[in-house]
Amino acid sequence: MTETRTEAESENARFGRGGDSGEVEGGRAPVPGRMMITAALMMAMTVAALEQLVVSPALPTIISQLKGFEIYTWVVSAYLLAATVSTPLYGKLADIFGRKRVLLFGLALFSAGSMLSGAAWSMESLIAMRAIQGLGAGAVMPIVLTLLGDLFTLEERARVQGLFSAVWGLSSIAGPMVGGWVTVELGWRWVFFIIVPSALLSFLMLAFGLKEQVARRRAAPIDWAGAALLSSGLTALLLIVLDGATLGFSRSLALGALMLVLMVGFVVQERRAIDPILPIDLMIRPAIAVSAIGSFAMGGLLFGIETFVPLYVQGVLGGTAKEAGRSLMPMFLAWSVSVTFAARAVARWGFRGAGVVGSCLVMLGIMILVHGAAHPHTARVTFAVALVVVGAGMGPTSLSFLLAVQHSVSWGRRGVATGSILFSRTIGGAIGVGLLGGVLSWELARLLTRADARGVDISSALRAETHHLLSARQLEVVQSSLGDSLWGVFLATAALAACCLLCATQLPSLATAEAYAEADSEAEAIDRDGLVVAASKA
Repeated sequence: MTETRTEAESENARFGRGGDSGEVEGGRAPVPGRMMITAALMMAMTVAALEQLVVSPALPTIISQLKGFEIYTWVVSAYLLAATVSTPLYGKLADIFGRKRVLLFGLALFSAGSMLSGAAWSMESLIAMRAIQGLGAGAVMPIVLTLLGDLFTLEERARVQGLFSAVWGLSSIAGPMVGGWVTVELGWRWVFFIIVPSALLSFLMLAFGLKEQVARRRAAPIDWAGAALLSSGLTALLLIVLDGATLGFSRSLALGALMLVLMVGFVVQERRAIDPILPIDLMIRPAIAVSAIGSFAMGGLLFGIETFVPLYVQGVLGGTAKEAGRSLMPMFLAWSVSVTFAARAVARWGFRGAGVVGSCLVMLGIMILVHGAAHPHTARVTFAVALVVVGAGMGPTSLSFLLAVQHSVSWGRRGVATGSILFSRTIGGAIGVGLLGGVLSWELARLLTRADARGVDISSALRAETHHLLSARQLEVVQSSLGDSLWGVFLATAALAACCLLCATQLPSLATAEAYAEADSEAEAIDRDGLVVAASKA
């Protein structure tokens, strides 16, 4: 087994200048080619962010050519499932074998999956190839953010990760438009092919530009049993969330019982393992626990807005699909701008101060959204204002959670800690959308039944060109009932915003976070249970 360090951290360690915890006081030796490395990491982040969004506009065309309408949702679900369950494992492997190896493996697997997806001959084969692509994507996002934590001091990290968040936000806006253009002009297969050159260029830049110094050590074997239990448990959970309606109640209940057994087994295994995949002691550390819970709530809130605001615009206000897609632009643009100020806020006010300010803005934006949903005649303007406020709050909130975690651990645990935050956000999004969707379905069915309109084709009310399939009364009833139901959904997201605010108030001070990281560093340097820390270079 190997333990790796970036050249900067190795240099700091040799001269006793504080390396792992990232203290500004100690300084960091400049990393040769750091600008090129940062550019390569930004390219990798852009590739991963875009691929999640460019596929959706191509789905109707894919269905028309490959058929398989009844399973087409798995084109997206397979990717999300594979990326989510693999994220914690990649974080741990990065702490053991180094960031570079794991990231290069992820980029290579992602590129292979992209090429195979573009060459798919059936819907079943496309789903399988998308799963391969997702397994590669699971390594990209967490390892990129972990490397940024290694390469930069806290002040630098806040600015750089703010820039990367802006890239993600802009990709969220550009992705659907790029996907639509490529599908029309080049064909749906190029939605997958067009990503590959950028991924390979990032691979080459990192392969030759990023230097990691390797030192050998004896250590415990990888906790494959824990990895298998966690992946299986999460797979069962996501199957329920993503496909529960198709599975039916009895199968969902059986999967829920299996998930519970697997997750209990995982906790037992992690307590027994010498070197666990997801250390329990790390996850219950206050700084990490509150950040993980806050990120979980933020994921549910974000995915909920992305899912249900366009539905309101199209189904209640009678907007077109393009208008529904553009409805989210204010949030992502505000988010991209706010991360610039968020970096300064974290450096000046600390994790807690910046997180609280951001969470208050998110809460205010959600309440404006709730007000807008209750008044459809002014909802377009109100929604735009609400989403700008939410986006302005998302920047400092998400950055505070991430930086608090990275600053609270040493180098040897930063990978798994960073991965746990992204993992929490994704799981929160999947579960949050599932629960909010359940609220919507239940309330909508109740209102339609009360209006004696049960059985009306709701989908006909979602597109202006199919409104003629409904009578004027049916259309009015469906739009009114859908609007009232979505009002309840937006109100439920206020609880998630409140959870974010509560977690932000519990974030540690800078001194407390540094104390945790220093304790980790000291523990890594102690011979414990027969594990010997490296003393020689590879």
